[in-house]
Amino acid sequence: MAALLALAVAAACSPEQDGPSQAAGPPEVRGKYDFPSPQPTSRAEMGWLAASCELPVEHLRRIRRGYAAGRSPEMIPVPRAPNFFGGFTTYGHSGPWPYMQRVPLVFYGPGFIRSQGSIAPARPVTVADLAPTLAELLHTTLPEGRPGRPVTEALLPRGRRAGVPRAIVTVVWDGGGTDVLQTWPGAWPVLRDLMASGTSVAGANVGSSPSVTPAIHATIGTGTFPKQHGIVDIPLRIGDRVVADSYGGRSPKYLKTTTLADIFDRSTGGASKVGMLAYKGWHLGMMGHGAGIPGGDKDTAIIVERSNGALVSNPEYYSLPPYLKEVPGFDADIRRVDGDDGKLDSRWLGHDMLEDPAELRHTPVWALYQTRLIKELIRREGYGDDRVPDLFFTNYKQIDEVGHDWNMLNPEERNILEYSDAALGDLVSFLNAEIGRRRWVLAMTADHGQVPAPTATGAWPIHIETFEAWVARHYDVEASELFENQRPLAFWLNMDTVRANDIDLEEMADYILKYTIGDDQEPGQEYPPQYRDRLEEPVFAAAFPSSKLGEIWRCATQ
Repeated sequence: MAALLALAVAAACSPEQDGPSQAAGPPEVRGKYDFPSPQPTSRAEMGWLAASCELPVEHLRRIRRGYAAGRSPEMIPVPRAPNFFGGFTTYGHSGPWPYMQRVPLVFYGPGFIRSQGSIAPARPVTVADLAPTLAELLHTTLPEGRPGRPVTEALLPRGRRAGVPRAIVTVVWDGGGTDVLQTWPGAWPVLRDLMASGTSVAGANVGSSPSVTPAIHATIGTGTFPKQHGIVDIPLRIGDRVVADSYGGRSPKYLKTTTLADIFDRSTGGASKVGMLAYKGWHLGMMGHGAGIPGGDKDTAIIVERSNGALVSNPEYYSLPPYLKEVPGFDADIRRVDGDDGKLDSRWLGHDMLEDPAELRHTPVWALYQTRLIKELIRREGYGDDRVPDLFFTNYKQIDEVGHDWNMLNPEERNILEYSDAALGDLVSFLNAEIGRRRWVLAMTADHGQVPAPTATGAWPIHIETFEAWVARHYDVEASELFENQRPLAFWLNMDTVRANDIDLEEMADYILKYTIGDDQEPGQEYPPQYRDRLEEPVFAAAFPSSKLGEIWRCATQ
């Protein structure tokens, strides 16, 4: 049985404080979350196979969906909930647990979507079901064999619809999972109204693990999981090497399956306008390949460049309208955020970051300006102007970035939620005015939840580099020789080193299960008081070679 664990919200930062805000005094309880009960601590005695077989079946199902042979990491350690890979000031969000997996899934569109509020379909619903649901509205069929299924319960019967929508807009709140929304229930009134006046799918989840941005956006776009579409994480293995970025150079070449937009655009002979404005190349999977597939064309894809916020694309596959680089209002958006506290001092919630282009990306300024860019693009390109349906996709990344920087329990997260919600309302009003009521549909979801600060939950944050060094010492090799790349719950091994040292991956998995909080001490680190009597506590629930997933699945489901 899952245990309800009360979470805390750290106190607000001082107005003069720079950097992540810290809790002052006892944390205030803000919400309750359904963490899995901690597994028994004697996993090492069980051995890797027995320990893995005792993982909840639904967790294993998500891990299996996220595994693609030949691309996924060779070793998968699963932390003992609520432990996670990260640190006390660095927070991950990758894993199969419900609090990471649950996301909003909302459909809104008078004339197309039922006005019924929350529904709970009899079957489990994942974000893989979003693309086939939109395909049904477009009278389009995705290829056979894709696991996604249309959420027909959200749709008006065809005979009662206002034809086919002239535009469908998909909005993803990066990191805006259900646990984040529940932490700050008053911060998203617009989304709450859309849930009530459209259809909100209760209990929707990501559906696969790792719950990371590139993988889940490809699932949103294709109606398939990483097992099929091949985007397993930020890195992925291609042959005998590990590629550091699955969308390096903003190229979609590693995305193995077509997206809804790919399929529908070709079915119209390229007459459908398809576009995306997002934060990183990792989001391209929700839109598609552009000209990277036979019969495709250069759909609009705008990426916000990391260092200075410049708008970029990849002209081999996509187009970028030059006028977007001249859209006014950025300075006004800075002033609006700056003046929230009643004074213009280049600070946001006490953080001196409104004069640095790179830092601005981690504030509400970009949520405001991104919406300006979206409106200009839709207006200038004529989305919804004719009877050929158009598709537009966008990702509001700041919710995730702020969570990484300050943690979801701190007031910075509430503030960015408020701004993102207001931007959503601005976008809805614009679509009504520009395209017309009963002519468009909005789909809204998130790609994952976030992890609360470990001191609020009792979680131990597992330090990846410390863990890698501990494993490597066991085999008398350097960590850089043994591990080719790593992500939370994902370790790609240098197979030349494995073979040269006759390393048995099953023995490695057994050894990983022995790793304790006491083994995870970083140089110079002092353990916080609440952990000092837990140093012998193992941190992992399971660890296994990914090639053994089939054997584990059979064992767990018998």
